[in-house]
Amino acid sequence: MAEAEITMRLAQRADAAALLAFLQGVAPESDAILLPGLDHVTVAEEAVRLSAVADRDDCLILLACLGPEIVGVLTIMNLATTPGVGEMGLVIAKRYWHQGIGRLLMEEGQYWFENYSTLDQLMLTVFDHNIWGKKLYQDIGFQTVGTLLEPAADGQVKPATKMVYP
Repeated sequence: MAEAEITMRLAQRADAAALLAFLQGVAPESDAILLPGLDHVTVAEEAVRLSAVADRDDCLILLACLGPEIVGVLTIMNLATTPGVGEMGLVIAKRYWHQGIGRLLMEEGQYWFENYSTLDQLMLTVFDHNIWGKKLYQDIGFQTVGTLLEPAADGQVKPATKMVYP
């Protein structure tokens, strides 16, 4: 029996319901998923957001799919407070951790940044206990620029590392 392959594609308006369901499903799997009000976002609101991002060169929402199922999402969103900087976010369903999906999404996000975006820099924050994530980000060229305390989804404040690319 052939194994299914991971495909990556840009999120589109029609993905709104599936993306919301994915995010609501994975939110309890990690203390790093901070999406205030996620339970109150409607499919129509998400569809509008996806449409708005689709035509921009400073924002990206990239889906990793196994067949029709979303198994991971990479976001790059411009920071209104820091022009030219895009904040990266990566979410992989827990049952697919450590299978290379995060690396695929991150590398595709870097390719988009280097070839299509108008951003000058990418930035991310990773909790210090996420050793695998920190190693991945370092391996693909992110540099540590500082440490801080960040609120986690479980309500605690935890040590984190701020990283930038390039």
